Amino acid sequence: MVSVIILAAGASSRMDGVNKQLEKIGDTPVFVMSALKFERCEKVGEIIIAAPQNDAPRYEKLARNFGVTKLTAVTEGGATRFLSVKGALERVSPKADFIAIHDGARPLILTEDIERVLLDAEKYNAAIAAVPATDTVKLVGGNGFVESTPPRNKVYYAQTPQVFRKKLYLDCIEKLGNSIENVTDDSSILELCGEYVRVTEVSGCNMKITRPDDLAAAKAVHSGRKTVKMI
Repeated sequence: MVSVIILAAGASSRMDGVNKQLEKIGDTPVFVMSALKFERCEKVGEIIIAAPQNDAPRYEKLARNFGVTKLTAVTEGGATRFLSVKGALERVSPKADFIAIHDGARPLILTEDIERVLLDAEKYNAAIAAVPATDTVKLVGGNGFVESTPPRNKVYYAQTPQVFRKKLYLDCIEKLGNSIENVTDDSSILELCGEYVRVTEVSGCNMKITRPDDLAAAKAVHSGRKTVKMI
């Protein structure tokens, strides 16, 4: 069984004062649309939402009103991504074999892509959604000068969901301790422990809403999918 953690506790600091998680795409709040994509996956047994502090009741009500029937808990997020994850982990069912972590601000993930990441995680113990880099990436030093240019065919943009066998993930967290509190990518925890992480290429747009123009773009993609019945 897969336990899903939807991270929706961010400050939306680049959204000009707008809470991106509560903005609507079509008729659905962003974080709810993300949760509903996992609701449709047979392997998913529960969904836990990490909400902003003091706002958990509102997020729970919205999720239930929009049909997230697998919701088992809404927790309060922390000051960092990992602290939000950590709080949600405390509510994960003992029956869960895998933990899937997803950004609430990635509502366009296709359910079929989620299922492919889940299958890879079952096979390899850890898998993440990702897309190949389309731009040349530069590694830059603290002085602002380019240090190196990695081969583009080896560079991927990490996305979510990121799915891990629960015992392996929890063992790595315990091993690394407080040194992981500022990680921005959950798979980095396993990498720091020397574990392998499989990359699963997603087939559809899985953009993260970070700025106001991202929200407009996400609405356009969603509208286009409705036209061709890809929702």
